[in-house]
This record gives sequence, structure tokens and C-alpha cells, in this order.
Amino acid sequence: MTTECTSRTKGIRGEFCRFFVVGVGATLLHLLVYWGLNALFLVDENRPVALSCTYIIGYVVSFVANYLVSLRWTFRTSGSVAKGVGFAFSHAVNAGMQVALLNLFRVVGLGAWMVWVVKNVCPELIEIVPLVGQSEALLPIPVYFIVVPVNFLMVRFFLRDR
Repeated sequence: MTTECTSRTKGIRGEFCRFFVVGVGATLLHLLVYWGLNALFLVDENRPVALSCTYIIGYVVSFVANYLVSLRWTFRTSGSVAKGVGFAFSHAVNAGMQVALLNLFRVVGLGAWMVWVVKNVCPELIEIVPLVGQSEALLPIPVYFIVVPVNFLMVRFFLRDR
């Protein structure tokens, strides 16, 4: 294996690790806004439009923070209009995928199944963290497993210096 290939792989791994760290922070910010708005406005899975709205608002807040940190730290580059448009496009696709998957998982009952699993595997967890007993609170988790790798590839494509 050549040195160029090794350093390129290491670079991609480093970017993905930084992307992952930034993504975890953005995801936590997203979830905190989503959960906070749901609690503030008494939103549950019986109000799917409101659920989608609180999800999107949380996404927008995390998007702004994610963009700024991704430029400076994850990909170590400066911003430009083209990069901003590409980042916005990749996240618009990402947001659409997330809302579609969130609602698909709600319709098929995945959240209720996840709550059932938690209740049967670790019922104490619900006592410690009551939010884990609410299906709408768990629905974003499987969404992230699907959209994170797709989003990394799109964001990397748009933010990398060519």
C-alpha cells in the first residue's frame, strides 16, 4: 500500500471521526429542542403534523450549529456560497429522509415496539428516564442509523476542497 493511499485513508477516518463527534453534538441539540418543544406544546404521536414540525425546528437549530462546526473543525475548510448551498442541499435531503423515516416508523409502530422492548428488557430504565417509555421519543434513534452514513458522504462531497 502506498503512503498516499495510507494518508488518504487516515484523513477520511479522521474526518469521519470528527463528523461523528460533531454529529453526536448536533443530534443531542436536535433531540433536546425536539423533546423540549414536544413537552412545551404537549405534542405526542397522536399529533403527527405537530410532531413533524417540532422535529423540523430541532433540525434547523442543529443544522446551523452543525454547519459552522463542520466547516472549521470537521473538514477544516473555509466557507463559500457554493459550500453553503451544497451543505444546505445535503441537509435538505437528509431532513426529508429523516421526516419520511420518522413518519414511516410511526405508522408501522416501530416506536411502540421499541418501548415494548425497553419495558421487557430493562423496565428500570423507564423509571430512571421516563422519556424512554414514550414511543415518539424513541422514533428518531433508528432514523439516525440510516441517515448518518448517507449524510456523511453528501456533506463530505460538498465541503471538501477539490
